[in-house]
Amino acid sequence: MAKVYLTETELETLYEAECYTLGAPMPQVLLVTADPSFEDGSISVRTATLTPLSWGPYTKAVSVPLDDEKVVRALREPRAQCVLGLPSRGMLRQITICAQRLPPGISEADIARLTMLKSLYVDVPGIADCPVNFECAVEHLETYHGHLVAFLRVVGASVDDRMLFLERDEIVSIFPTNAADQIVDRGGAVKTRVSLLSDLFLCPTFPVAPKQGWYGTFEIWMRDLADQGYMSGAEHDQVMAWHGRWQEVFADLGSAERAELRDTLTELIRLIARRRWPEVHAFLSGRSLG
Repeated sequence: MAKVYLTETELETLYEAECYTLGAPMPQVLLVTADPSFEDGSISVRTATLTPLSWGPYTKAVSVPLDDEKVVRALREPRAQCVLGLPSRGMLRQITICAQRLPPGISEADIARLTMLKSLYVDVPGIADCPVNFECAVEHLETYHGHLVAFLRVVGASVDDRMLFLERDEIVSIFPTNAADQIVDRGGAVKTRVSLLSDLFLCPTFPVAPKQGWYGTFEIWMRDLADQGYMSGAEHDQVMAWHGRWQEVFADLGSAERAELRDTLTELIRLIARRRWPEVHAFLSGRSLG
């Protein structure tokens, strides 16, 4: 299959022409902020795309166009707070309304008839219609290419109790929605389309990858292989000797030993990932450190 290569300018042109082939659907949230310029603490609810960052502490990021003044102003307040509501497939009308730029002091929550929910850990309310609400403190802001990126620490959450007992394949058919693309209908109206996950596919796991998934280190992976009988104790010790020496010479980019160790470890891992165990044993028996 041939590849088509595009310049930065061509990419921008494709986006403007509504070609979304290059962009995957992005997790979508309803970003709730309180506008500090109004005495009644006017609530703003804006659709935004979400980027998960870390689990410990639990952090996320959202980006907002700089010309979305009332949301940007709220996020830039000292000790700013916000709520991220995860919308469901039954909230398409509300998603559309909350994507609009309404005048300051007019709340999207009122127009979309959202039912707001008192938060326990922040002053900004959540959205009762959303199955999940993350209550967040704004920890860091960065201005980047016309957007304000807000780095958020999740300090609490609310979850619909019925969701706690559903299987994962049921949950992903309900929420969260993903921003997929926009199309123009025959009448010239721009319409946003959202998507949900459908089928869940199980990726290969142990022994072709660590039991602990992406949290598992190479050392833990090799130890688990030995514990489960995929390699002998002597073979495990040999692999770890290679790995230890690799770490010692890693910074020496011109080292011939480094190059040899890299090829050795690469071939070993390739054989393990393909479950070619007779070849793994043969490979280990035919090589020694140095």
